Amino acid sequence: MQDNDFLAFQYAVGLLDKKQKQSIDRTKDFEKALLKWQIHLSKLTTQALLDKESTAVIWKNISKQTQSNLQSNKFGVVNTLLQYWRYILSSIASLGLIISLALSQTAHAQLGWDIDTNLEKQKIFITTTTHQHTDETTVCTLWVKKDSKVLRIGLMPETGKKTLDINQKVLAMLKNSEMIISFEKKGVPTPSAPTIIDYQEKWTI
Repeated sequence: MQDNDFLAFQYAVGLLDKKQKQSIDRTKDFEKALLKWQIHLSKLTTQALLDKESTAVIWKNISKQTQSNLQSNKFGVVNTLLQYWRYILSSIASLGLIISLALSQTAHAQLGWDIDTNLEKQKIFITTTTHQHTDETTVCTLWVKKDSKVLRIGLMPETGKKTLDINQKVLAMLKNSEMIISFEKKGVPTPSAPTIIDYQEKWTI
């Protein structure tokens, strides 16, 4: 595995701290490698009826197991991680395969946008801040999640400002909900749930 690829792997699984992530030169090669690892991990994740605390425990166990080997054998770390994921998935085989629930708890992504939700006007006002979208094959998509239900709101701006309308279905979900921003492939039918989650947090209104 090349160093750039391994760095992207560490970023994707949440093994880097804030300072380490800020020091990364986010080249096109790095972004391509990062997207590859996010897709790979996403495929290994199941849609489980778990709350955040349960998901965090699973990830803590994975991180603890991989961190001890990180300095000595980076190839072994990758194998260990994937084997551990397969063990988890086999133990909950009755659950369906979909979006990266655990990934959302460990992305540690900076939002990259200022988002102002105006319920009275039924509008979401979005201003690009630190977001730098380098992968031309994907778009960033905004979702709302409440309990087990997820609704797509619209596409995030790559630059500048954008206003999204809040329909009645979304409006009914926003209170005590979560905001999700995901990477979606261009030129394919819109999925019914996020594909690669880059950000997930409580929706602040």
